[in-house]
Amino acid sequence: MDMRINSALIKQLRNQRAWSQEQLALISGVSHRTIQRIESSGNCSLETKKALASVFEIEITVLDIDGDAIAGKERRNRETRYGYIGAGLGFFGSYAGITATVLSGGMSYYQAGVYYGSVAALIGFSCLLIGLITGRLETQKRRDFILHPRHFKGCAKNSEEALDTSRCSA
Repeated sequence: MDMRINSALIKQLRNQRAWSQEQLALISGVSHRTIQRIESSGNCSLETKKALASVFEIEITVLDIDGDAIAGKERRNRETRYGYIGAGLGFFGSYAGITATVLSGGMSYYQAGVYYGSVAALIGFSCLLIGLITGRLETQKRRDFILHPRHFKGCAKNSEEALDTSRCSA
Protein backbone atom coordinates (compact mmCIF):
# COMPACT_ATOMS: atom_id res chain seq x y z
CA MET A 1 0.00 0.00 0.00
CA ASP A 2 1.49 3.31 -1.07
CA MET A 3 1.46 6.27 1.28
CA ARG A 4 2.64 9.84 1.12
CA ILE A 5 5.68 11.02 3.07
CA ASN A 6 7.51 14.32 3.31
CA SER A 7 9.80 14.14 0.27
CA ALA A 8 11.42 17.51 1.04
CA LEU A 9 12.48 16.24 4.47
CA ILE A 10 13.96 13.07 2.95
CA LYS A 11 15.98 15.13 0.49
CA GLN A 12 17.06 17.58 3.23
CA LEU A 13 18.22 14.79 5.54
CA ARG A 14 20.06 13.05 2.68
CA ASN A 15 21.82 16.27 1.69
CA GLN A 16 22.79 17.02 5.30
CA ARG A 17 24.71 13.75 5.33
CA ALA A 18 26.16 14.46 1.88
CA TRP A 19 24.72 11.20 0.56
CA SER A 20 23.80 10.65 -3.05
CA GLN A 21 20.50 8.98 -3.88
CA GLU A 22 22.45 5.83 -4.71
CA GLN A 23 24.15 5.84 -1.30
CA LEU A 24 20.84 6.31 0.51
CA ALA A 25 19.35 3.45 -1.52
CA LEU A 26 22.26 1.17 -0.59
CA ILE A 27 22.19 2.08 3.11
CA SER A 28 18.41 1.77 3.42
CA GLY A 29 18.11 -1.39 1.34
CA VAL A 30 15.74 0.00 -1.27
CA SER A 31 16.29 0.60 -4.97
CA HIS A 32 17.71 3.79 -6.41
CA ARG A 33 14.51 4.21 -8.42
CA THR A 34 12.48 4.07 -5.19
CA ILE A 35 14.54 6.90 -3.69
CA GLN A 36 14.05 8.94 -6.88
CA ARG A 37 10.27 8.34 -6.75
CA ILE A 38 10.08 9.28 -3.07
CA GLU A 39 11.98 12.53 -3.59
CA SER A 40 9.90 13.50 -6.61
CA SER A 41 6.40 12.42 -5.52
CA GLY A 42 6.56 11.40 -1.86
CA ASN A 43 4.99 7.99 -2.55
CA CYS A 44 6.39 4.91 -0.80
CA SER A 45 5.41 1.72 0.99
CA LEU A 46 5.25 1.31 4.75
CA GLU A 47 8.39 -0.87 4.65
CA THR A 48 10.34 1.81 2.79
CA LYS A 49 9.11 4.46 5.22
CA LYS A 50 10.32 2.34 8.15
CA ALA A 51 13.70 1.77 6.48
CA LEU A 52 14.21 5.49 5.85
CA ALA A 53 13.20 6.43 9.40
CA SER A 54 15.71 3.90 10.70
CA VAL A 55 18.52 5.13 8.46
CA PHE A 56 17.94 8.76 9.45
CA GLU A 57 17.42 7.80 13.11
CA ILE A 58 14.10 9.58 13.38
CA GLU A 59 10.65 8.46 14.41
CA ILE A 60 8.53 7.08 11.59
CA THR A 61 5.78 9.64 12.27
CA VAL A 62 8.20 12.47 11.47
CA LEU A 63 8.04 11.41 7.82
CA ASP A 64 4.26 11.82 7.71
CA ILE A 65 2.76 14.65 5.75
CA ASP A 66 0.34 16.69 7.78
CA GLY A 67 -3.16 16.53 6.27
CA ASP A 68 -3.68 20.20 7.13
CA ALA A 69 -0.51 21.09 5.25
CA ILE A 70 -1.77 19.28 2.14
CA ALA A 71 -5.14 21.03 2.36
CA GLY A 72 -3.38 24.38 2.85
CA LYS A 73 -1.21 23.81 -0.19
CA GLU A 74 -4.22 22.89 -2.31
CA ARG A 75 -6.01 26.02 -1.07
CA ARG A 76 -2.99 28.21 -1.93
CA ASN A 77 -2.77 26.60 -5.38
CA ARG A 78 -6.46 27.32 -5.95
CA GLU A 79 -6.06 30.92 -4.76
CA THR A 80 -3.05 31.41 -7.02
CA ARG A 81 -4.98 29.97 -9.96
CA TYR A 82 -7.86 32.35 -9.23
CA GLY A 83 -5.39 35.24 -9.12
CA TYR A 84 -4.09 34.38 -12.58
CA ILE A 85 -7.62 33.87 -13.91
CA GLY A 86 -8.63 37.26 -12.52
CA ALA A 87 -5.62 38.90 -14.13
CA GLY A 88 -6.46 37.23 -17.44
CA LEU A 89 -10.09 38.31 -17.30
CA GLY A 90 -9.02 41.85 -16.45
CA PHE A 91 -6.65 41.79 -19.42
CA PHE A 92 -9.30 40.68 -21.89
CA GLY A 93 -11.95 43.00 -20.43
CA SER A 94 -9.61 45.98 -20.70
CA TYR A 95 -8.64 45.14 -24.26
CA ALA A 96 -12.29 44.69 -25.23
CA GLY A 97 -13.21 48.05 -23.70
CA ILE A 98 -10.32 49.87 -25.37
CA THR A 99 -11.09 48.22 -28.73
CA ALA A 100 -14.78 49.13 -28.48
CA THR A 101 -13.89 52.74 -27.69
CA VAL A 102 -11.51 52.91 -30.68
CA LEU A 103 -14.10 51.37 -33.02
CA SER A 104 -16.76 53.82 -31.87
CA GLY A 105 -14.40 56.73 -32.58
CA GLY A 106 -14.02 57.81 -28.97
CA MET A 107 -10.25 57.34 -28.92
CA SER A 108 -7.37 57.66 -31.36
CA TYR A 109 -5.17 54.72 -32.31
CA TYR A 110 -2.28 56.38 -30.53
CA GLN A 111 -4.21 56.64 -27.26
CA ALA A 112 -5.39 53.05 -27.65
CA GLY A 113 -1.80 51.90 -28.10
CA VAL A 114 -0.77 53.67 -24.91
CA TYR A 115 -3.68 52.10 -23.02
CA TYR A 116 -3.01 48.64 -24.50
CA GLY A 117 0.60 48.85 -23.42
CA SER A 118 -0.31 50.11 -19.96
CA VAL A 119 -2.84 47.34 -19.40
CA ALA A 120 -0.39 44.70 -20.59
CA ALA A 121 2.32 46.05 -18.28
CA LEU A 122 -0.03 46.14 -15.28
CA ILE A 123 -1.27 42.60 -15.92
CA GLY A 124 2.30 41.36 -16.34
CA PHE A 125 3.30 43.06 -13.09
CA SER A 126 0.26 41.56 -11.33
CA CYS A 127 1.17 38.06 -12.50
CA LEU A 128 4.76 38.62 -11.41
CA LEU A 129 3.60 39.61 -7.93
CA ILE A 130 1.25 36.62 -7.68
CA GLY A 131 4.10 34.30 -8.64
CA LEU A 132 6.64 35.89 -6.29
CA ILE A 133 4.31 35.99 -3.31
CA THR A 134 3.18 32.41 -3.83
CA GLY A 135 6.75 31.18 -4.27
CA ARG A 136 7.97 33.04 -1.19
CA LEU A 137 5.14 31.66 0.95
CA GLU A 138 5.78 28.11 -0.27
CA THR A 139 9.53 28.39 0.35
CA GLN A 140 9.04 29.76 3.87
CA LYS A 141 6.46 27.13 4.81
CA ARG A 142 8.70 24.34 3.44
CA ARG A 143 11.74 25.69 5.33
CA ASP A 144 9.76 26.02 8.56
CA PHE A 145 8.41 22.49 8.21
CA ILE A 146 11.73 20.84 7.38
CA LEU A 147 13.72 22.58 10.08
CA HIS A 148 11.15 22.23 12.84
CA PRO A 149 12.83 20.77 15.95
CA ARG A 150 10.11 18.15 16.44
CA HIS A 151 11.55 16.26 13.48
CA PHE A 152 14.52 15.06 15.49
CA LYS A 153 14.28 12.90 18.59
CA GLY A 154 15.03 15.04 21.61
CA CYS A 155 18.03 16.81 20.17
CA ALA A 156 17.13 20.24 18.80
CA LYS A 157 15.85 23.26 20.62
CA ASN A 158 15.87 25.48 17.53
CA SER A 159 16.29 25.24 13.77
CA GLU A 160 20.09 25.72 13.90
CA GLU A 161 20.45 22.75 16.21
CA ALA A 162 18.05 20.78 14.01
CA LEU A 163 20.57 21.00 11.18
CA ASP A 164 23.25 19.37 13.36
CA THR A 165 21.81 15.88 13.80
CA SER A 166 25.08 14.48 15.20
CA ARG A 167 23.90 15.38 18.71
CA CYS A 168 20.60 13.55 18.38
CA SER A 169 19.79 10.45 20.36
CA ALA A 170 18.27 7.48 18.59
